[in-house]
Amino acid sequence: RATSSEPHTVQVVAMAFLLTSIIGLVLVRPTTSAGQHRVNHPSVQAVTPQHMSHVEKMPGLSARPLAAPPQCPCSDVKLCEPLGGSPLQEKEIFGFNPGAVGADGGYPGVNLSVVTTVAWPNDPNFICAAHASNVKVVINPPSVNLTALRTTEARAAYAASAVAAVKAAFADGVTFDYESPIVRDSIDSSTYVAVVKETTAALRAVNAGYQVTVCAAWSPDSIDGRAYDYSGLARGSDALYIMDYDTRSQIFDVCIASANAPLAGTEHGVQRYLELGIAPSQLILGVPWYGYRYPCEKGTSPTAALCPIKEVPFRGVNCSDAAGSEVGYATLVGLIAESTSGRHWDASTSSPWFNRLEKSATTGKMETVQYWFDDPSSLALKYAVATDRGLRGTGPYTYSDAGPGETGRQMWAALAAFRTP
Repeated sequence: RATSSEPHTVQVVAMAFLLTSIIGLVLVRPTTSAGQHRVNHPSVQAVTPQHMSHVEKMPGLSARPLAAPPQCPCSDVKLCEPLGGSPLQEKEIFGFNPGAVGADGGYPGVNLSVVTTVAWPNDPNFICAAHASNVKVVINPPSVNLTALRTTEARAAYAASAVAAVKAAFADGVTFDYESPIVRDSIDSSTYVAVVKETTAALRAVNAGYQVTVCAAWSPDSIDGRAYDYSGLARGSDALYIMDYDTRSQIFDVCIASANAPLAGTEHGVQRYLELGIAPSQLILGVPWYGYRYPCEKGTSPTAALCPIKEVPFRGVNCSDAAGSEVGYATLVGLIAESTSGRHWDASTSSPWFNRLEKSATTGKMETVQYWFDDPSSLALKYAVATDRGLRGTGPYTYSDAGPGETGRQMWAALAAFRTP
C-alpha cells in the first residue's frame, strides 16, 4: 500500500538511476547475433560482443548531463519539441543510426524523405534535421537490470529516469533492447514486461505521442535462450521490432557459412509472432543492411560453394556466426568485382554470396573467404513478407550501411516501396 514516505523514496531512487545511468552519457553504440542487435548497446546485458543485435554496436543518443537544463542544439527551438500525433505512423520505416555528419553538415547516411523513425542516432544534433522532416528519434533507455527492478519502487524510479533521458535528448521515445537469456514464465520474464509497461505509462503521462518499441529475436521461440513473454511486451509497448538478422548465432547443423537472414526464417518468425496473437499492426520487421565475412577452413577452393568455418561456441552451441565478422553493404558490394566466384544466388535461402582470396591476419597466407549478404533483390522479398502479412513497418540495421551513390539509391528505393500503396 502507498505510504506518505513513498514519493520521497521514489525520488531518491530515481536520482540514483539518473546519476548512475544517465549523467555524462551522450553517445553510446550497439553489436550482433540471432536476431540480436550488433553488440554495442548499453541496455543489452551479459551478451558477448559478437552476439548483440543492436545493443553493443551502435552509438545511441542518450541523455545529456542533468546538472543544468539541457540546451536545445537547434537554431529553431521548436525543433527540440517532441513530435505530436500518434506514436507510430500508419506505415513505419523504422531503423537504426543515420551515420556520421556529412561535410555539408547534413546526414548522408539516412534518407529523411523515406524514414519515419530513427533509433539511437550517433549525433545529438540529428534531432534538428529529423524533426524538421517530421521524423521521430528514439533513444536507448537506461540499462535494464531485472534483478534490481523487481520492486514497484525501483521500476517507478527507472521509469522516471527514462522520462528524464528522453526529455534531456529532446527525443520522441525509447527502444528497449534487452537480450540476455530468460527462463519462460520466470520472475525475470514478468519483470521485463512490467518495466516496459510502466515506462510506457510514465512516458505517455508526459506526452501521448511518445513512442516505445521493444527489440525482439527473429522468432519468439526461445532464440539463444530468450524465452521472453513477447505477448506481454507487445501489450506494454507500441510495437516489437523483429530483429531478422544474425539468425545463425547458434548453428545446429553443418558448421558452414550461410545466409544472415534466410527468407524461410523471415516467414517463419513473423508467422510465429502472429500465432501468439500479436496484431500485425504491432510488428515491425527489422532487416540487415550488412553481411558477414567468413574465413573458410584451410584447403577450401576459391570457387567452392560450401565454406566450412571454425567452430566458435555461443551459449552452449559449438558453432555460430561469431566465426565471421560483419561488413556493411556498401563496403561489401564493392568487393564483388574482385571475387573469385562471382556473385551467386542461393535459392534455398534467397540470399546472395561470393568468395574472395584474402590474406589471413594470423598466418599471412592467402585464404578463401566467403561473404553472405542481403541486397535490394533479397531485401525486396523480405519487405514483401511485411506487406503481405500487414505488418506495421520494416527497416534496417543500419541506415548508414547502404552507402552513397547508385548502390545506396537502390537500397533506399527497395525500402521506400514498402510505403507505396
